[in-house]
Amino acid sequence: MICCIIGKGSIGKRHSNILRALNVKVLFLRRKPEKAKKNEISFNYDNLQKINFFIIANPSSFHLQTIEKIIKFNKPIFVEKPFVTQTKIDKNITNYKKLFILYQMRFDPRIKFIKKKISTEKIKKANFIWKSFLPYWHKYEDYKKSYASRKVLGGGAIYTMSHEIDTAINLLGEVKKVFAKKNKNKLKIDVEDNIKIKLSHKKNLSSKLDLSFASKKNTRKFKIEFNNAYVNWNFFENKVYYKNKYYKFKLNNDDIYEKQMKHLLSIIKKRNYEKSPVHINKIIHTQNVINACVKSLNKKKAINIGV
Repeated sequence: MICCIIGKGSIGKRHSNILRALNVKVLFLRRKPEKAKKNEISFNYDNLQKINFFIIANPSSFHLQTIEKIIKFNKPIFVEKPFVTQTKIDKNITNYKKLFILYQMRFDPRIKFIKKKISTEKIKKANFIWKSFLPYWHKYEDYKKSYASRKVLGGGAIYTMSHEIDTAINLLGEVKKVFAKKNKNKLKIDVEDNIKIKLSHKKNLSSKLDLSFASKKNTRKFKIEFNNAYVNWNFFENKVYYKNKYYKFKLNNDDIYEKQMKHLLSIIKKRNYEKSPVHINKIIHTQNVINACVKSLNKKKAINIGV
């Protein structure tokens, strides 16, 4: 199989390394008009017609226009999260049967374990926390020039840290209302760097999210409480605490990406696209919730989903 990756940043290179280890040939779409470097191709019909699937890993604000350019080749398209940063999307795209949004935490075996365990529990509340420090993400670059810190590239805590929004939806069900509030910016950038979100789920329960990339305290965890018990997940630990017992797992972050990619390669071969947990029809609600969070932040009020 041959994959074409659009975007040669850190995430594009990570996908490339994983795919090559899985015996998939990887080509990058050429960014500059001069002569292509090794393993780069230019955008033309003959070059792209031979591609088996695409990965879009360029800045989020360019996702939509990139999809619009390559959808005509009728090949599977894997889009890095978030799906898009625009609120108006042509139905030809959202109805495209071969479109997948890469929320890889849906393949974390710890989260899959938790989802199964809590399916019969009467959940009372849930709290999700993800705090990190943007200047430490890529020490080789000025953080103020990174995509995460620039509105024009689709940055900000809501888009960049939307994995936690998707995980809350994956575990607790669809959302009917959101309220997002941003704290004072600490990094002096033109996007929100730390926010608090309340999600009101359709199952008459709520979850709270505390997202920040302006904190030097590196934390990523969630706690879901139910009758006389709770479950704890910590991104940095290979164990889950559930009802007075620790369950151990063997994995690292690359393992989760690899599990996602193996799944998607299998989906392509079998052509049962819509059965994937990251198919567009499973992720479009997450996108609607993200849009509502942005709207809530701007209007400073709660927003009903679909309004």
